[in-house]
Amino acid sequence: MNGRIDQPISVSVERLMPLLDQARAAKFNVEDLLKSLNLDPEIAGAARNQTISLADYYRLQNRLAILFGDETLHLSSRQLLQGSTDFVLQHVGDASSLFDAMRIIAQSYNMLHGGEYNSVVKRRGSIDYIIDDREFTYAQDLALEYQYFSIESTLIFLHCMLMVICPAAERAINALHVRRASPGGECAHLAYWTAPIKFGAENYVVSFDREIALAEIATPPADALTSNAVYQKIVNVVAGRHARYEESYSISARVRDALSRGVVEQGDVAEQMGVSASTLRRRLSQEGASFRELRREVLNETAQRLLRERKSVSDVSETLGFSEFRAFNRAFRDWNGMTPKAYVRALKDAPEAS
Repeated sequence: MNGRIDQPISVSVERLMPLLDQARAAKFNVEDLLKSLNLDPEIAGAARNQTISLADYYRLQNRLAILFGDETLHLSSRQLLQGSTDFVLQHVGDASSLFDAMRIIAQSYNMLHGGEYNSVVKRRGSIDYIIDDREFTYAQDLALEYQYFSIESTLIFLHCMLMVICPAAERAINALHVRRASPGGECAHLAYWTAPIKFGAENYVVSFDREIALAEIATPPADALTSNAVYQKIVNVVAGRHARYEESYSISARVRDALSRGVVEQGDVAEQMGVSASTLRRRLSQEGASFRELRREVLNETAQRLLRERKSVSDVSETLGFSEFRAFNRAFRDWNGMTPKAYVRALKDAPEAS
């Protein structure tokens, strides 16, 4: 059966609940987390038939993947460490076509997941990227509906990844096949796709125009092939189709998103947003924020998470880009009123540590 989803590009609040429950279980303050993303903290307890923008869903997904240190968001029994997508993209630089890039992506994710779940097939009029998740190692008790949503959102991520590699990928989609039986239920996120959708398929398939997929391409430089760029592409695509979303996505939230994904220099963040550093400072000031303060908040959140994960203080210092251990020690004490070692001792002494 073929169908199209004629709804706004949105996600039901119901989809957030497994992620927010995991965040609470990990002792994160969900309301503060939502505020940091410029999202209404009340959605954590909202009626489950309410919705948020698809772009905001991916922003939340990205932030939680960083906090959890798992790009599968604990939805698979085989976790993907933070940085897995960057690892995959590092191997795409030598691709001579979208077809080559798709094969590299499929092979890389198969290696990371430990199974032949992804494949790319040449057909007479198309190049098909196929995901067969029937034997995939989902987390125990993950409902079938959420399994559907998980792969459907992965296909959107894949498409935006390919657009980062080659902009022509945006107009290359001929059709989409999904496993859910019908367009009923909560699947407004499928409005992302402008191509026909076939429901009740055996496997997930994104069908690309053969001519576009086989055409020679020049891949971007390595520093442009990052997970950060993919998430930004998702936001830009959704904002481009829904102009009002762009107005609600504040500069502070955009900077925080970039910082959370590891872009920590003001000039780099400004360049990614397409503005000068002075314009970025001015627009942040208009919102009552500063790059320095936002950077401090994000670095502190990351430092605390890594220390809770029992990473050594020297490893955390290096991960955050400090030139030496003593500089990190001073910064952490300024942020929290205690040294990193004292913070770790406090965690051990807390009643919930056991």
